[in-house]
Amino acid sequence: MTFHKQLRLLAPSIFCLSLLPLAIAENNAPAAPAPVPAVTNTAPVTEDGLKARYMGKMIFLRGSYLGDELNFDTNGKVQGSPAASSFTLSALEIKKISLSKRKVEIEADRYGMHFLGGIPYEEDANKSYDRVKISKKPVHISIDRELVVIPKVKKEKEKKDASPEEQAAIAALQKSQAELQALAPAHSNMLLNKALDSVFSTGLDPKMLSSLPDYWQEYFRSQSQHKQYMPADASVRTLGDGVTAPKVLNSIDPVSNQYAQEFGIAGVEVVRTVVDTNGLPRQMAIDRPIGFGLDEKAVEAVKNSRFRPATLNGQPVPVVIDMVVTFRIYSDGTQPGSVSPSAKSAVLSASAGEGNASLNR
Repeated sequence: MTFHKQLRLLAPSIFCLSLLPLAIAENNAPAAPAPVPAVTNTAPVTEDGLKARYMGKMIFLRGSYLGDELNFDTNGKVQGSPAASSFTLSALEIKKISLSKRKVEIEADRYGMHFLGGIPYEEDANKSYDRVKISKKPVHISIDRELVVIPKVKKEKEKKDASPEEQAAIAALQKSQAELQALAPAHSNMLLNKALDSVFSTGLDPKMLSSLPDYWQEYFRSQSQHKQYMPADASVRTLGDGVTAPKVLNSIDPVSNQYAQEFGIAGVEVVRTVVDTNGLPRQMAIDRPIGFGLDEKAVEAVKNSRFRPATLNGQPVPVVIDMVVTFRIYSDGTQPGSVSPSAKSAVLSASAGEGNASLNR
């Protein structure tokens, strides 16, 4: 077998990796090896490194998935269809981390965020809530890893009588092989780092905040800017100066949830919203949260409210108002009920006495 035929038989072993093939031109002159693809965030992932990255820190589960068994693929995509809830029920304290060739396995305690009733633009972001452990057993999280397998390429002996072109081709092939062997673990590290970032947020990072509903983003924006949310539309009025308050026309049941009931989480939620000229709530922002998933329940109740629009000189006008939603702990002595809407307030009765809402003038 001629030298060139041997060299051409060797090249397909590189093609099987879909990386860095060494092409030999028809004139037998060696072609330049393809450049090594750029790979970002290839820092080696070690068990000690993961512990330093996550343990002892405030971690959030992106996607806010519930459940005690959560599995993610090599790209950080959740497997199955776990239920999702509020980010205020997805805080984690990671207790154990193990790393193998095939996966990362984590045990963590789940915490609920309980806001302390402060107004966002007057509160320090790190002091506006506390955490309550809500998991009765550890949450198990596994993330699959890309298995690194580097096929061996037979090393050809250099021929003493090889031409300079042939020697250059062999040297280029050997260099490409070495680059492949270095690239495979780098790609695996990149993929795992990307998956970890897709699954976990260290604190409420910008990526996590941008994934939250608009009404939460407005809350944290108010907190960072130290001012209360106001709609950008200059045509939206505030109450007073001849603007009559809108009136709630229906009764809504803002329902609590099992975590709030079990851990005694109750309180007053304030949702700031614009009521348009058709009596529909728009552009909501949480002004005073409770946490534990109750904020989403409050927003849902306000969204389902219908109003007689505010007026100015007898004409409907859009107006910004605060809706107050009160959540209570259910007991046998708490009876559901409703109060008819009035000019000053309207109570949105909660089933099982779990909450109510009123217009805060």
